[in-house]
Amino acid sequence: MKAILDEQLSPQIAVLLRRAGYDVEAVAGREALMGRSDRIIFEVACSEGRAVVTNNIKDFRPLAAEWLAQGRAHAGLILLPSTRTRTRHAIAAVAAAVEKVLRDHPDGLSGSERWIAPLPKL
Repeated sequence: MKAILDEQLSPQIAVLLRRAGYDVEAVAGREALMGRSDRIIFEVACSEGRAVVTNNIKDFRPLAAEWLAQGRAHAGLILLPSTRTRTRHAIAAVAAAVEKVLRDHPDGLSGSERWIAPLPKL
């Protein structure tokens, strides 16, 4: 499964996941996507067959639902808790949690979503 990290997530998470053998990119590492709307990021992810990894649940879940309602496929959402995912100390924990989803779903999420449990306090 391929994935892309939403802009608010550290690109270091993608680095760790690539080192583990996964095809993961970060919006923060793609200049053409930085600062773009969630809709554009979602559309690019869909066109590339990438699941979106985000803690911006309130914006991406409606986009995914809209696509499904229109009969369009998307590569899935990996949803993180909104707390404790934006610190340097959370990078390894987030990467490990995302890696588990990627490992458990090698064929992708195809129009579905997976929730990652809240991270332990660091």
